[in-house]
Amino acid sequence: MIQDSSLPRFDAHTHLFHDRGFLKTLLEEERLRVLIINITGEALFEAPMEQRWEAMKAMKDRYPSRVALCTTFDPSPVTETGFADHVIERLRRHIEAGATAVKVWKDIGLAVRDEEGRFVQIDDPRFEPIWDFLADRDVPVIAHTGEPRAAWQPLDKESPHYRFYSENPTYHLHGRDDVPDWATVMEARDRWLEQNPDLTVVGAHLGSMAHDVDMVSDRLERYDNFYVDTAERFGDLVTQSSQKVRAFFEQHADRIVYGTDVIVEHPADRVSEAQRAQEKEAYESMLAHHWDYLTSGDSILVQDKLVDPVRVSGLNLPSSVVQAVCHDNAAKLYGWENEPRSSPARSGI
Repeated sequence: MIQDSSLPRFDAHTHLFHDRGFLKTLLEEERLRVLIINITGEALFEAPMEQRWEAMKAMKDRYPSRVALCTTFDPSPVTETGFADHVIERLRRHIEAGATAVKVWKDIGLAVRDEEGRFVQIDDPRFEPIWDFLADRDVPVIAHTGEPRAAWQPLDKESPHYRFYSENPTYHLHGRDDVPDWATVMEARDRWLEQNPDLTVVGAHLGSMAHDVDMVSDRLERYDNFYVDTAERFGDLVTQSSQKVRAFFEQHADRIVYGTDVIVEHPADRVSEAQRAQEKEAYESMLAHHWDYLTSGDSILVQDKLVDPVRVSGLNLPSSVVQAVCHDNAAKLYGWENEPRSSPARSGI
């Protein structure tokens, strides 16, 4: 639980499509803010994309000062005449309805193909009018490009991604020659950043480079328009030395955005009391573990969404860094800069 209720926090990577009692407490009493993100991964969620958007707007209506919205678009018709115009019109409506960011998913690069069967990468010129439209309006793009590098490597029980890929073999790409490799997707992302310097891009999941914060740091230094979020990648951070990760956070305190990737998919009346209790425990525990890792210098347990608890030395970050990462950067990107706030306590979430 967030113990310092005077400090606003911002979880800038969630899929909280429906309300829960514990969310009301977190949002209203403990001043947590959230960015609710829609994605095109229809296979991941029961409700279609447009139905999820309507649910997100209902959450925004219920908590107007606590919830921000991130919309998306379907890239699969990219080869059709008028594709960009149709997408821009849809995004225009959603921005007018309150969206302050746009998400692109890993289907660009790993699933969408052109007329000749080639994979369409994020730097494809057919997307360019969309990026120009968003850059002109200072609307950031949250980009989940690629997968962790571990997706292309043999299963390794020591990897933070072992459990996910062993339980979800569809996403494990090792040995497959029918999809681009990790480097191909990353190189396309880098070209996209270079070609669109006026477009603000947030690399979801530490830009799919979480296995090495030096690699993330290199991109942040190269591209002034690039940010990253931490969603679902604390498991990668704790495999690297705390000294190295601390230096990364301190060096790029103004370019790192806190996020969890928490999901609440179904309305409360479709979920059992036991499941609701499990959702509450999982989210609050994750927030607490992350906060302890960022703020404490002690030996602590850190848990992420898909990773079992790991004991590591906390980062003991300065309060100014914690404030930037856990609130201010997201507030600046997604439209809330002016709420009064105090220095973060070091006692936990």
